[in-house]
Amino acid sequence: MQEVPLTQRERNRLETWNAIHDAAAAMTLEDGPVSVTIEAVASRAGVSKRTFFNYFPTKEDAILGTRAPLVSDELLEKFRSSDADLLTRIVRILAGVMATSLGRGHAYQVRRDIITRYPELKGRMVQHINAAEGLVDEILHERMDSEAAEETLNLLPDGQDSARALLMLAGTITRFAYRSDPQGTVADIDLHIDSTVKIFREVMQATHDNA
Repeated sequence: MQEVPLTQRERNRLETWNAIHDAAAAMTLEDGPVSVTIEAVASRAGVSKRTFFNYFPTKEDAILGTRAPLVSDELLEKFRSSDADLLTRIVRILAGVMATSLGRGHAYQVRRDIITRYPELKGRMVQHINAAEGLVDEILHERMDSEAAEETLNLLPDGQDSARALLMLAGTITRFAYRSDPQGTVADIDLHIDSTVKIFREVMQATHDNA
């Protein structure tokens, strides 16, 4: 799919976001997260404190290059219109929502280096992952409660408990997919996600056959 070119305004926002994150990450790697202040990051990035908060709610988010997850209309439409099985669709939308928070590429690699050195910062990333799972959980339960509910969801045993179990499994699969791409450089993330789902299906099938 051909990417839509960014507008000048979008490019400016991206450059400012990168400048703030790069400054915060560099200062953390130089002297540790305790020494990092919002004022110092803003000064190094060449922006005001007010501008800092327009891009990042906390200094931890600036350091890690994270943001609050969101469900785009595109992700929601892909989830609704896909002909894939339910588990695959849940993993795909969860991975997509997590990507809006955690990103990929350069920021993803820098974050791994920072968390390796300062594991206390991992808590903020976990908060975003939990928030992403909460958003997908809302989508699943909205569909269960709607008149046009997903037929597969309605046929699952134990209703909402089964939906939660599916989401927990999807979360495990998504985390595995992220960890098996440590540099965040896989070109076709959808294919990577689908391959990971296949691995889990084969493992579960093998353990069932040998039970």
